[in-house]
Amino acid sequence: MSDFKLGVVEWACPLPGPGGLKILSELGLQGMELDFGEYEAGYPLYNERVQDLYLENGVKYGIEFPAIGLNALNTHGMCHDRDSVDGMIAIQTIEKGIETAIKMNIPVAQLPSFDNGFIRTEKHFYNVCEKLKLACELSEGTDLIIAFENVLDAEQTKEMIREVNCPRVKVFYDTQNYHLFSGLNEAETLRSIHEDVAMIHIKDGYNNAISSALLGHGDAKFFDTAKVIRDTKCTDWLFLENFYATLPIRNIHKDFYEIMRKDIEIARNTFDIAA
Repeated sequence: MSDFKLGVVEWACPLPGPGGLKILSELGLQGMELDFGEYEAGYPLYNERVQDLYLENGVKYGIEFPAIGLNALNTHGMCHDRDSVDGMIAIQTIEKGIETAIKMNIPVAQLPSFDNGFIRTEKHFYNVCEKLKLACELSEGTDLIIAFENVLDAEQTKEMIREVNCPRVKVFYDTQNYHLFSGLNEAETLRSIHEDVAMIHIKDGYNNAISSALLGHGDAKFFDTAKVIRDTKCTDWLFLENFYATLPIRNIHKDFYEIMRKDIEIARNTFDIAA
């Protein structure tokens, strides 16, 4: 029996939302990481009716929700000062996102730092730490894991964990981002911090394009990282995060789900996950 479960992130699904869970079930996936939604859209998943529909369809189709991504933090980054517009929206995103995770019994909240949230300075670093501490305070008394996702190197990652100083703070790892955005060796970085990892996004790409190649077909040396994942057993959950409906990967097949099926097959063979 495999040590791993296989899911997909909602934002990589050609048909996001609760209506797409039937197809994921038919493909044999076990879970989906939910997208909390953007501030500009009113955080759709904050709506109780929407939450209920996800939960009902999850039970109906046998799809678990092990994590929720607060991706609005890429638009309004945690790196910004708390009294700036972006900083205030980041705080609101965390407050409502943590509330939603707890209400839906989702065990891991993923707090990313990309796009408008990249950590580029020491001040950015400590602003992010401040907001991670807030997430810990808001979830005090629960078992909710607060998993930050960024491309800090191993030493900086450990420093962030020490600074936040909460036993529930972990890393949401990614098999391409460190290579793509920081030029780091993915496998070496993961081996250095594997004890602090909660869950992992698995994807690949080439020519400096994110999520643009089937697993193992890009330049991120996916199979080297996969070996570390197998060796360390640092997570239970692996989430596909290739963008199947976007160029160039969508050119592989007219049916985007057939492209996803190819990645599922690669992941199953790589991690010995039964169909």
